[in-house]
Amino acid sequence: MAYRNWMSAVGGMLLATCLTLDASAQDPTPVSGGTLNVGYISDVRTLDPLQSSQWTERQVLFLVFDTLVDVGPDFALKPGLAERWTFENDGRRVVLHLRQGIAFHDGTPFNAEAVKWNLDTRLDPAGNSSQRQLLREIVTGVEVLDEFTVAVDMKEPYPPLLALFADRAGLMASPTAAKTYGADIGSHPVGTGPFVFQEWVRGSRIALKRNPTFWQSGQPYLDAVNFNDIPTNLVGIQRMMIGELDYIGQLDPLDTQLAQASPEIVLEKSNGGPWYSLQWRWDSEPFSNPELRRAVAHALNRDRLNQILWTGAGTISNGFVPASLWWAPSKLEEYAFDPELARKILTDAGLQGTKLTLAAPSGDTLRRFAELAQEDLNAVGLDVQLAPVPQGEYYARTVSGDIRFTPMRWSQRADPDGLIHYLFSSEGTANSTGYKNPQVDAWINEARVSSDQARRKELYDQIQLQISKDLPYMPVGFSSEFNAMRTSVKGFVAMPDQITRFRTFWKSQP
Repeated sequence: MAYRNWMSAVGGMLLATCLTLDASAQDPTPVSGGTLNVGYISDVRTLDPLQSSQWTERQVLFLVFDTLVDVGPDFALKPGLAERWTFENDGRRVVLHLRQGIAFHDGTPFNAEAVKWNLDTRLDPAGNSSQRQLLREIVTGVEVLDEFTVAVDMKEPYPPLLALFADRAGLMASPTAAKTYGADIGSHPVGTGPFVFQEWVRGSRIALKRNPTFWQSGQPYLDAVNFNDIPTNLVGIQRMMIGELDYIGQLDPLDTQLAQASPEIVLEKSNGGPWYSLQWRWDSEPFSNPELRRAVAHALNRDRLNQILWTGAGTISNGFVPASLWWAPSKLEEYAFDPELARKILTDAGLQGTKLTLAAPSGDTLRRFAELAQEDLNAVGLDVQLAPVPQGEYYARTVSGDIRFTPMRWSQRADPDGLIHYLFSSEGTANSTGYKNPQVDAWINEARVSSDQARRKELYDQIQLQISKDLPYMPVGFSSEFNAMRTSVKGFVAMPDQITRFRTFWKSQP
């Protein structure tokens, strides 16, 4: 398959769409002006896209910064700061043709030199970029061809590179601002996006204001966007009911009950749902014992979790890929809820009474998940104690190895390599389980450089089947989540990665 045809196939990947509305469907005439107040349970640690690793940071970053490649609500790749691209050298080089006439918020021109600086800085060991480990396996060099043309050379063909450029690795930051602010750049983000950073009051809010020179004509519609820290979604809904907040995302069905009572609040279902699981340090005791992992798998009552967390509207799954994606697995190991079998496994292996510490993040759904899992595991003879941890700390502490057993959630990426290599390769940037299987590594490395989708599907089938046997994660399934907004809020578009792009929003009553 030719590379341009392969990329067209990538652009056609679809997720099942649930109650998705776009701005034109809600109202054909956007109104300019007004401030959007977003409520969210924040785990923001930095606003430097080169260093970012927290999930909620991207909601802010996608407003302050633009990506080289954009992505649509069906995961279709489309032009961003790069208006077109071509593959050369048998797929080992991609040439990006950049938009002209764009400047960063500080006046620095956006051009090929800026792109080279962004990518070189991510690749530089001294830069400590969160994306370095991923990019260094792929990119061998970045060359400026002219003022608005830049080439990225790769070790071998890597078609998913464009999907990376639609995410953190493609967010373009001002080189001038980085030199000006140095180590404090994470508190002074400067991009080319529709909104300009104004202030960050830690523990309270992040304030953005409209970029009057934004390169997309007529946008943004809003004058300002404020991200307000909330302790729980329930508190957020209460603040929304009295008009203090305009939008809250990631609501599970339990969270929506109060919102449904207000005529001023509209609920929109997310496009699919994040994947939930229990994860552990697969490479260290006691979780390195496959019998313990198998016992936990059979002890976990996933139907009960679904009923309580998502009122039965979630989808139980033995894997981490929804059935609507082309790389969904053909076969997986299955772990039916069987507490008697779990007890027998523990008894036979001499594991009855094993003490485990399960992190309980402060976010609503993950905390409830931990509490329910504790009940299931203690019921079969384990001794599980909950360890409360602030939402803003739990992922960083999991990556560092401080947390060894925790509930986890992940959203999908525009290419399977974006999640599969990320989590399950022994070299994966977010491999926080310590999972390592040389055969899985070999399959992942072959799949990520192939332009033959049929062959990639075969490899991903093998990868996912083996992962389901090795159990670095115990899958629960895909959640049912909602987005709540006041009736004056328009322009919501459900995204398959669950990250709301507020740049399309406007208010009918500014």
